Amino acid sequence: DYSHHGRADNHTTDFVPDDVIDRFCLLGPPTAQLDKLAQLQELGVDQFAIYAMHDAREATIEAYGQSVIPTLS
Repeated sequence: DYSHHGRADNHTTDFVPDDVIDRFCLLGPPTAQLDKLAQLQELGVDQFAIYAMHDAREATIEAYGQSVIPTLS
């Protein structure tokens, strides 16, 4: 059920180990995410998606619009 899938403290996410999250997610402040995107770009990644199915959707999209996307352009 995606209506609660990404919410904090959701018991259905316990099966995903931290190393999988670290490998496939952009976490932390914009600088950390830009560093991770640079590493991924070196590996050939040229696209990413914002998964906005969590508690702070609007804040996340706003932060990307202000701090991440302009840096990538």
